[in-house]
Amino acid sequence: MKIKIATVDEIEQIEILYQELFLEMSILQPNYWKAAKQDVEFIKNTINEKGSDILIAEINTQVAGFLLVQETTTPPYSCLVQHKYAFITDVIVGKSYQNQGIGSALLLEAKNWAQDRNLDYLELSVLAENTGAISLYEKHGFKDMNHTMRLEF
Repeated sequence: MKIKIATVDEIEQIEILYQELFLEMSILQPNYWKAAKQDVEFIKNTINEKGSDILIAEINTQVAGFLLVQETTTPPYSCLVQHKYAFITDVIVGKSYQNQGIGSALLLEAKNWAQDRNLDYLELSVLAENTGAISLYEKHGFKDMNHTMRLEF
């Protein structure tokens, strides 16, 4: 397995994994997510922008998984300590590649990505029902920092 920064050459394979990600999210929270395709321009812009990358795990020229990470800053509120940090927007390991350490390898590379840019920390959001991902993140030292709560009508 090789972890590298995606190029436009991998867009088609990334797009397929995005469909798998969105399908999984729609299964976990069907009232809020639906199966869909990711906008190819979004993928292309993420690859080409200076402050973001898609890290891919490649096995025999196949993209087995990816992690989208981007630089960001805390909102400029007077009550917040200002930070520059990395936010992980999306993570997916293809079903046929799971439980092989790919998610861990992507997280470790995201940590290196953030440290190389002298960012303060790494942050992500995860669906409450995604217990497998939560377990993986906790194994890598991620901790709960807040809870999003919703009152449905």
